[in-house]
Amino acid sequence: MTLDSQTSSKKPTEEVLLKVLEIQWQDHFHTRSQTWKALEMTAILAVALVGIDWRIDKPIVTIVSAALLLLVAQFGIQIALRHRKVEQTKFRIIVSIEEQLGIADPDLKPPESISWWSIFLFRRSNTSLFILRMLFVVQLFSVGYLVLRLLDFLNLLA
Repeated sequence: MTLDSQTSSKKPTEEVLLKVLEIQWQDHFHTRSQTWKALEMTAILAVALVGIDWRIDKPIVTIVSAALLLLVAQFGIQIALRHRKVEQTKFRIIVSIEEQLGIADPDLKPPESISWWSIFLFRRSNTSLFILRMLFVVQLFSVGYLVLRLLDFLNLLA
């Protein structure tokens, strides 16, 4: 008998299941924390964009800064969408382990899938959608700033 066949036929102990459950919850909270940090950093950069525009008053610098903010917000959206998939996986594992331990919460539902278009489904509301919506608002803000400063720049050239 090989080691693989021996280990695959054994059920994990309650202690092992509890440790795995703890790790899955920690991963879930860490993932959520990273998603919030992406929004925080994007918001800080949006404030910095306004500060740069007021202090420097050079349209080309603001144009570049606004374009970078647009990209950062898009990356934030991609992170939030990816982390939602990670959360779904974590919750499937959590539910499975809790069932094996006999402590399953029937009210614990796995997170719903979301997409970029979910931003516009206003009847749906959860933390991930809030973060996506805020990142989208920052994108709109950066596009608006970009357009205004491009017009300023073109007026300077004329």
